[in-house]
Amino acid sequence: MAGPSSLPERPITTEVTEKKPDDKKRRRPKRKRVASEAAATEGGEVGTNDAPVETYSTPWLEKMGTTVYESKEQRLHDEIVAFFEYMTPTADERHARAMVIAQVAEVVKRRLPKAAVDTFGSVAQDLYLPDGDTDLVISTPHTYDDETKKRVLFQLSALMRNSHVTDYVQVVHRARVPVISFKTSPDLGSLKIDISLNATDGLNAVPILRGYFERMPALRYLVLALKSLLTRHRLNSASSSGLSSYGLICLAISFLQLNPMGRPAEYIEKPLESESLGVLLMDFLQYYADVFPYETSYVSVTQGKVLLKADKGWVNESRPESLCIECLLNPDNDVGRPTSKIRAIRALFRESHATLESYSFSPSPSPDPTNVLGSILGVSESTLEHRALLKSIVDSGRLTQALQDVQHSGHQFGAPGRRPPPSSAQQPYPPPRHYARVSGHGENERHPRSEPRSQRPSTNHSLPARPPMHPSLPARPMPLSSTTSHRVAQGPSIGSMRGGGGGRAPSTRLIDRLDEPQPSRRRRT
Repeated sequence: MAGPSSLPERPITTEVTEKKPDDKKRRRPKRKRVASEAAATEGGEVGTNDAPVETYSTPWLEKMGTTVYESKEQRLHDEIVAFFEYMTPTADERHARAMVIAQVAEVVKRRLPKAAVDTFGSVAQDLYLPDGDTDLVISTPHTYDDETKKRVLFQLSALMRNSHVTDYVQVVHRARVPVISFKTSPDLGSLKIDISLNATDGLNAVPILRGYFERMPALRYLVLALKSLLTRHRLNSASSSGLSSYGLICLAISFLQLNPMGRPAEYIEKPLESESLGVLLMDFLQYYADVFPYETSYVSVTQGKVLLKADKGWVNESRPESLCIECLLNPDNDVGRPTSKIRAIRALFRESHATLESYSFSPSPSPDPTNVLGSILGVSESTLEHRALLKSIVDSGRLTQALQDVQHSGHQFGAPGRRPPPSSAQQPYPPPRHYARVSGHGENERHPRSEPRSQRPSTNHSLPARPPMHPSLPARPMPLSSTTSHRVAQGPSIGSMRGGGGGRAPSTRLIDRLDEPQPSRRRRT
């Protein structure tokens, strides 16, 4: 047993330790806004995002002369017309987009041979930006449930990759309208394409909107300028809570129907002759920034009025200032419901109107070029590069070669379509092969059905001829000839193993095993 320790006792001290932050503690990183987001601050101003800064220019001014203008609105009118003419697709851009759309439709029909592929949206109205999206819809004779539609979209996405149309494709199957979204390869123009399945509302709206564009000459100019403004601030997509092209067109139609600022009728009916596009653009920005009653009313293009939300049941307690737009096809559908960034859009309209209003304009010529429209919008460097790419692939023939590669990929995978299953009268598998068999005495004995197919009577005269085999497959084996005797190579006979033949006798264990009675085997039926 150990005795007491001779060491002195340790003094008891109370140390005050400072609480240091744990460096190893995992902290939740701050959420970074993606490039497609533009938030509004508490004051209602447009927030900045973390997207790379683009450089914008005003190339449409090169086509304008040195005309002396009487007012700023008159100069703005001419700039809007020049901007519209510059942004209108060229012949090469139309050709490239049309050829790619036709090739994508051909790839879709490899999987859905009886389907129809059509364009809708801005491309169908010929009112799209050079790097804008292309909306396609697939219409099939039969309707699909949600699960089947999802499976078909995933199959089409894989087909687009395997056909060298794109390198990356995304299936947005959780959206209200499921789509597959991808960007084509650079040799196919790097076009952004969205494909939906049996979503015919956008397709049915094409002739209706086309009628409004024909009756309202100012509509095209306003829509294209406003689309470019929203695109610059990344507020042009409903998928990112912005304002879609369909919703923007409805707002512009309602504005021209109501004429809320009380402009003369010729300003709307004859905008080019009255040079009123500048006035109408500024009125539009001011009206939907501060005048339109968002809290109580919604836009109805079919009735040409602004009606109360309460009558429609569209009052939102959590979002009283939400934008509500009645659909042209389905009056119960709210087109503006996905636009949750309406505060940022209103702030953008308010800021753009203030910029145009405060722009200093001098009627006398000055050394600095006047650029009224360029103060709120411009053409990005990426847009200019995309237009140059489309012209390059058309002139160099790269587009034609890329389209041929997509077509050849279809032959590689057995396109078009799948081979239909054989009918009940056809035999789905090749007939069994019958070879000669050897009797117990080693004599060559032929099976009754082992004679060549050419000597057997044909029973299915109505069946089509067998298609030729693919060149990559091996040749069929030649049938046995009835005139030439072919002996099939066999092992040693029983007699030779017993010593009666010329073969080599096996070991005694094997002979003893052969003498034993073998159990009867069950015949396979």
